[in-house]
Amino acid sequence: MTLINAIKKLENSGFSTENIDGIYRASSSTAPRVIEFFRNGHSKEITCINVRRPNDHHDSMTDYSAGSWANNITQAIRIAIS
Repeated sequence: MTLINAIKKLENSGFSTENIDGIYRASSSTAPRVIEFFRNGHSKEITCINVRRPNDHHDSMTDYSAGSWANNITQAIRIAIS
């Protein structure tokens, strides 16, 4: 999925998206989880779609991966709102 289509799909589902140092983060006041993803290099596609709680963060020192990985934005939205 392209970055523009992913952002549009998230906005249509009630999420607001922000770009923080190359990490796109989508959150909603009604969803208990946030969705994060990256742009795939210099292409227009997205990759590494992750859904996690807002206060749960990855920790590379302990090899901890916060949240769940999704195959696409639609699956990520379903996980985030459940």
